[in-house]
Amino acid sequence: MRMIMIAAALGATAATTAHAEPYGKLFGGVGLGTDHDLSATLLDDDDAETLYGEYDTDLGYVVGGAYGYNLSRFLSVEGEVAYRSNNVSSAVIDDEDFEGDGDLTSLSFMGNAILSAPGAAGFAPYAGAGAGLARIGGEGDHDFTFAYQVFGGVSKTLSERLSAAVEYRYLDANEATLVDGDVAVKTEYDSHSVNLVLKRTF
Repeated sequence: MRMIMIAAALGATAATTAHAEPYGKLFGGVGLGTDHDLSATLLDDDDAETLYGEYDTDLGYVVGGAYGYNLSRFLSVEGEVAYRSNNVSSAVIDDEDFEGDGDLTSLSFMGNAILSAPGAAGFAPYAGAGAGLARIGGEGDHDFTFAYQVFGGVSKTLSERLSAAVEYRYLDANEATLVDGDVAVKTEYDSHSVNLVLKRTF
């Protein structure tokens, strides 16, 4: 009985994949400036005091792409890779002001699920969520951490297989640890962006 159930499940999965419509998409846009909390500790001093503060980032950019499947008119799943970069504009650590230096970057690898609603005149709203890993980077060091995202927008059909969309996207990652010389900096990371999306089905 168990073998019959497994065979039936495999058959259903194969049928779903066979009827799924593959697609690829590219997106890019503006990464909004945000502020992030941080802490800094000297690595070679066990008695060193941990200093706390925050830093601000300027407008930056987001570029990415995804490959997925339309499982139905309403549900899609995809794998996504995206890169984000913002310049650090200023920082306050232990009540002392510092000038910004370098960029804060992330390279994310996400699995997403997207729900689309019926639209009119070729327009259709959608919303999605995903989870995966993000490689958070600073000056010379990077750290992989868990991340999740939510996004939503409105798409417009351009042709039988091509559509465009404008969307808002929010990504949040767990705390990352970046080492700069003899200082370990722990930083939070999140990103707000507005993007243009081009999608082509195959």
